[in-house]
Amino acid sequence: MDLVVYSLSISLLDSLLTTQQIIIFVLLLSTARPLRNSLSYLAGLIGAYYVCGLAGYTVLDRLLLFLSKCFPSTANMSNPQYYQTEFFMGVIMLAIGIWYFLRNKDGRQSRSENLILLRLQSMTGKFAFYAGVFISLTSFPFSIPYLITLGKYSTLHMGVPAVAGYLIVYNLGYALPMLLVLAIYLFTLRGTADYSDTLHGKAKSLNLHLNTWTFVLFGVFSMVDASFFFTTGHALLKGRYF
Repeated sequence: MDLVVYSLSISLLDSLLTTQQIIIFVLLLSTARPLRNSLSYLAGLIGAYYVCGLAGYTVLDRLLLFLSKCFPSTANMSNPQYYQTEFFMGVIMLAIGIWYFLRNKDGRQSRSENLILLRLQSMTGKFAFYAGVFISLTSFPFSIPYLITLGKYSTLHMGVPAVAGYLIVYNLGYALPMLLVLAIYLFTLRGTADYSDTLHGKAKSLNLHLNTWTFVLFGVFSMVDASFFFTTGHALLKGRYF
């Protein structure tokens, strides 16, 4: 599998599985200084995530030890075992997606969410930047897709300069959902009288649908990928994802 495609696809999974950073970005576009605050936040978020990845690669042995405690290694699995596991993981992800949608589709905005909205209205660019840094620093140790990607780079015996380049690709993929939201804002919402209320109303719906469709689509894809292996002898992907 081409490493650029791999890095982009798994970084999108990483971004969509942890949607809080996307929702905060959306809400920042409804503040008094939307572009300053959202871009400052994105710079802090991606800058810190990139540094975390690069620093993590230099201490990868410890990170892989942490990862091995969370997930069993697939390196010693035969192909039938691996794709059987992939199929059942797909079933689980599909079920989680359906359950999440049914549980949250009628959810109302909580008091804590209202307090967050009020705090965002007075946020400065500096605070937004550090908020992005904080989110990346606290989420990195638990970002399984990111850690798995660093492990894959290690198995290819890549040097730090090469890893630094691929991590740029990874973090661009991680930022892509937020860049798409920014493009929608710039070309369709900016300047409209009720864009702030529109963004507030859409943020919760966006969170619901991003979480739901991420689990559902990756679940279905995993099931199809494994099914191709058992029916044709070749999976859709040329190599294993994990």
